[in-house]
Amino acid sequence: MRHSIHKTWVAISLVVTILTVIGCGGGGGTLAGGGIGGTGITAFGTITGFGSVFVNGIEFETSGATVYDVDDDDTKLEDDLGIGMVVTVTGTLNDDGVTGAADRIEYDDEIEGPITSAVDEDLDMQTKTFTVFETTVVVDRNSTVFANASYDTLALNDVVEVSGFFDEAGSLLATRLEGRGTLVPGTTKVELKGTVSGCGGDCINSFNLGSVTVNYDGGTDLTEVPGGVVSDGQFVEVKGTLEADNSITATRIELEDEGLGDTGDDKVSIEGLVDCPDIGDCLPSFRVAGQPVDATGADFVPASLEASLADGMEVEVEGPIVGGTLQAIRVEARGGEIRIDARVQSTNVAAGTVTLVLNPGNLTVTIDSRTELRDETGSVEQLALPDIGAGDFLEIEAYEDTASGDLIATGLRRNEPNDDVLQGPVDSCDGSQVTILGLSYTLSDGFTAYEDENENPLLNASDFCAARVVGGFLVKVKDEITANGVADEAELEN
Repeated sequence: MRHSIHKTWVAISLVVTILTVIGCGGGGGTLAGGGIGGTGITAFGTITGFGSVFVNGIEFETSGATVYDVDDDDTKLEDDLGIGMVVTVTGTLNDDGVTGAADRIEYDDEIEGPITSAVDEDLDMQTKTFTVFETTVVVDRNSTVFANASYDTLALNDVVEVSGFFDEAGSLLATRLEGRGTLVPGTTKVELKGTVSGCGGDCINSFNLGSVTVNYDGGTDLTEVPGGVVSDGQFVEVKGTLEADNSITATRIELEDEGLGDTGDDKVSIEGLVDCPDIGDCLPSFRVAGQPVDATGADFVPASLEASLADGMEVEVEGPIVGGTLQAIRVEARGGEIRIDARVQSTNVAAGTVTLVLNPGNLTVTIDSRTELRDETGSVEQLALPDIGAGDFLEIEAYEDTASGDLIATGLRRNEPNDDVLQGPVDSCDGSQVTILGLSYTLSDGFTAYEDENENPLLNASDFCAARVVGGFLVKVKDEITANGVADEAELEN
């Protein structure tokens, strides 16, 4: 049985992805032997890089590690892992806190099945939304990793396997989506997690997960269900075949324990989306990936996060779990409201920075062990900072460390050249220009297209700036090829 934290979302109660880093044992630290002399650690989170495996900012040496696919119930090769997968790594952590050695790496997706609704795209053509069974899935052109599928070609009846994080509304924000072919009733393999219902007690040969009927018989593997008896209220994962009537014929049913409990471990780190108990009231208590958090006395990175913490923000929370609640020592932003799409002027590998050139000026961004690096040009399989050179076109998501003023990249993609984009907090905005992160773009009525936060057109720069001041919105500026410092588009962003 595996531990899972979950909430009841609409009709189906689904597992919420959590990232835990649990430290125990003595000090010291050596990579040799995958566990000799180091601090014990378990990391459940998204893979952000290879050359070893990076999870939660920790580089795990993988020589000798066992790679296990929970869904296939089989061992795999490290080559079967991919960026954006949510995995569990167990091993040792060195004294530096950023390197370690993996003994075991487990992969388990959130859901696998056919797209059952039309695929809707937002007006900015950056995100698409669809359903798999009763789960709303959101993919992002920039941040979701696609394998055997693409953002542009997703369609009804495509079978997809999705990893990601659930938001407060129950939507699954995909960090990775893998194509598994097209729906063939009676043949297509699916995976679904939820709370058993419809039995009135113990189940006999069938039950419901939301509106989905699950059928099973003597040939179904029930070894991970106590006594082999499925009952109402159990939280389970079902694997099986999707039939023509949309029921599932189960080949395996597993009971999943709820919550982490009081682990007694020195360190727990959870990455996920913030869920506040009340609108506008996130502190001191909130949830991250379903885990209750008490942030009384926690350090916030950047410091401004303490005042701006809100539903849906991606953060990483660290601290021990006491009485079922994580007592946060540190809360760090892991998403980023800043977006920069531009060409590279230079890189500084020693400093871990890349400088981007936009028409009004340059911006320098720091790359660290938590930055997810991806190459969409096909030049390299695994992008690293030394691979990036002058003239490369990058799409970066970042946040500003208010203490140092540095821009910290959480995600970086090298892609084919496109329009320059800058999104961030506004220094000033008037009838002639808007200044973002110290860079000023010209606003030209009759040339610049203005939009409010709901993508409705605004008449002129004065109306645009007035709406920004009243709402306190971010601003996104697009400066189309060839960039000239005059905004082709200026949009308000929540």
